Amino acid sequence: MNSQTVIVAVEGPCCAGKTTLSRGLLKALSQLTIAHVRCYADFVGGGRFLPNPVPRTLDEDAAGLKELIHIERARTEAALHAESDLILLDRGPNTFLAHRHAIEQVTGLQCFGPAQRAVAEARLPSWPDLVLYLDVPQATVHERNRGKFPDDSIFIDAQFNAGIRSYYTEITGDQKIMWLDATLDPSELVELAQAQVRGLLTTAAAN
Repeated sequence: MNSQTVIVAVEGPCCAGKTTLSRGLLKALSQLTIAHVRCYADFVGGGRFLPNPVPRTLDEDAAGLKELIHIERARTEAALHAESDLILLDRGPNTFLAHRHAIEQVTGLQCFGPAQRAVAEARLPSWPDLVLYLDVPQATVHERNRGKFPDDSIFIDAQFNAGIRSYYTEITGDQKIMWLDATLDPSELVELAQAQVRGLLTTAAAN
């Protein structure tokens, strides 16, 4: 990764359209050298190989987070060592904290603070310069689910998704986040997102 490489993470709840937006950006920015990093589930071969998304104890969550941090390093290693203009992450390190922020609100397990400390200590090199957050109503999440997740899944739970959203609301002043209306036509979303990414690349090249 050279000093001008920009890291962009696509975030949002499940069924928001992160993969669709990522694919659209890869096509729209095809003249650039882009290192695309698959989401955690795709990288490990499916969500069943990831830690339990609803931990019962702090020890269980700490072990799960340690595993996720290991996966983060493994899935981003090639991209971080490549000579590219842009690293495009399908979810980034914020995912760990957003998830625990939401779990704390849903279950009461006080896991967010310990997760913040663990992630800070990990000093991950894959923190994004820009987060593209796909903001989507809960009704649309259910419409798009189409049986991908069972009705009782935490990933389509209204309170959980509200917790995910509130995490990104709270960090908006600390990190560069572009909020995108995920109900827009995919081509319009790509147009909005790529304009922001191009601006970021121009700024990076000038510095």
